[in-house]
Amino acid sequence: MEHEILNVFLANQWLTIPIFIILVIGVTLFWFGGLMAALTALGNNRWAWGLLSIVLGPITGLPYALIHKEASYPKSLMIKGLIFLLAGLVLSLLAWAIT
Repeated sequence: MEHEILNVFLANQWLTIPIFIILVIGVTLFWFGGLMAALTALGNNRWAWGLLSIVLGPITGLPYALIHKEASYPKSLMIKGLIFLLAGLVLSLLAWAIT
Protein backbone atom coordinates (compact mmCIF):
# COMPACT_ATOMS: atom_id res chain seq x y z
CA MET A 1 0.00 0.00 0.00
CA GLU A 2 2.73 2.47 0.96
CA HIS A 3 4.79 1.56 -2.09
CA GLU A 4 1.77 2.16 -4.34
CA ILE A 5 1.10 5.58 -2.82
CA LEU A 6 4.76 6.52 -3.17
CA ASN A 7 4.76 5.50 -6.86
CA VAL A 8 1.63 7.57 -7.54
CA PHE A 9 3.06 10.69 -5.97
CA LEU A 10 6.47 10.28 -7.58
CA ALA A 11 4.86 9.86 -10.99
CA ASN A 12 2.83 13.05 -10.47
CA GLN A 13 5.33 15.42 -8.93
CA TRP A 14 3.68 18.41 -10.59
CA LEU A 15 0.71 17.74 -8.31
CA THR A 16 2.54 16.41 -5.26
CA ILE A 17 4.68 19.47 -4.59
CA PRO A 18 1.81 22.02 -4.45
CA ILE A 19 -0.21 19.66 -2.25
CA PHE A 20 2.77 19.30 0.08
CA ILE A 21 3.15 23.09 0.23
CA ILE A 22 -0.55 23.44 1.14
CA LEU A 23 -0.14 20.84 3.90
CA VAL A 24 2.94 22.58 5.29
CA ILE A 25 1.15 25.95 5.33
CA GLY A 26 -1.74 24.32 7.20
CA VAL A 27 0.49 22.71 9.82
CA THR A 28 2.40 25.96 10.31
CA LEU A 29 -0.73 28.08 10.76
CA PHE A 30 -2.30 25.51 13.07
CA TRP A 31 0.79 25.18 15.29
CA PHE A 32 1.51 28.92 15.34
CA GLY A 33 -2.12 29.57 16.30
CA GLY A 34 -1.70 27.19 19.22
CA LEU A 35 1.37 29.07 20.41
CA MET A 36 -0.44 32.40 20.03
CA ALA A 37 -3.28 30.96 22.13
CA ALA A 38 -0.72 30.09 24.79
CA LEU A 39 0.60 33.66 24.80
CA THR A 40 -2.94 35.04 24.96
CA ALA A 41 -3.80 32.74 27.87
CA LEU A 42 -0.65 33.68 29.77
CA GLY A 43 -1.28 37.37 29.12
CA ASN A 44 -4.77 37.02 30.61
CA ASN A 45 -3.46 35.15 33.70
CA ARG A 46 -4.94 31.81 32.69
CA TRP A 47 -1.83 29.91 33.70
CA ALA A 48 -3.14 26.37 33.28
CA TRP A 49 -4.37 27.02 29.73
CA GLY A 50 -1.16 28.85 28.86
CA LEU A 51 1.23 26.21 30.12
CA LEU A 52 -0.77 23.37 28.60
CA SER A 53 -0.89 25.22 25.27
CA ILE A 54 2.87 25.71 25.31
CA VAL A 55 3.40 21.98 25.82
CA LEU A 56 0.60 20.60 23.65
CA GLY A 57 0.26 23.42 21.12
CA PRO A 58 -2.98 23.49 19.15
CA ILE A 59 -4.43 20.46 20.95
CA THR A 60 -5.27 22.70 23.92
CA GLY A 61 -4.96 26.01 22.09
CA LEU A 62 -8.00 25.42 19.89
CA PRO A 63 -10.40 24.68 22.78
CA TYR A 64 -9.05 27.73 24.63
CA ALA A 65 -9.58 29.94 21.59
CA LEU A 66 -13.09 28.60 21.06
CA ILE A 67 -14.07 29.16 24.71
CA HIS A 68 -12.54 32.59 25.36
CA LYS A 69 -13.43 35.57 23.17
CA GLU A 70 -10.15 37.43 23.66
CA ALA A 71 -8.37 34.73 21.63
CA SER A 72 -9.96 35.59 18.30
CA TYR A 73 -6.62 35.99 16.47
CA PRO A 74 -5.28 32.56 17.53
CA LYS A 75 -8.66 31.06 16.68
CA SER A 76 -8.54 32.54 13.17
CA LEU A 77 -5.02 31.17 12.64
CA MET A 78 -5.95 27.68 13.79
CA ILE A 79 -9.16 27.56 11.76
CA LYS A 80 -7.30 28.70 8.63
CA GLY A 81 -4.64 26.09 9.35
CA LEU A 82 -7.29 23.39 9.65
CA ILE A 83 -8.84 24.50 6.37
CA PHE A 84 -5.46 24.27 4.62
CA LEU A 85 -4.79 20.87 6.19
CA LEU A 86 -8.15 19.49 5.13
CA ALA A 87 -7.79 20.95 1.64
CA GLY A 88 -4.35 19.37 1.27
CA LEU A 89 -5.62 16.00 2.48
CA VAL A 90 -8.62 16.09 0.14
CA LEU A 91 -6.41 17.08 -2.80
CA SER A 92 -3.96 14.27 -2.04
CA LEU A 93 -6.81 11.75 -1.89
CA LEU A 94 -8.16 13.07 -5.20
CA ALA A 95 -4.73 12.84 -6.79
CA TRP A 96 -4.38 9.28 -5.58
CA ALA A 97 -7.88 8.34 -6.80
CA ILE A 98 -7.41 9.90 -10.25
CA THR A 99 -4.17 8.11 -11.05
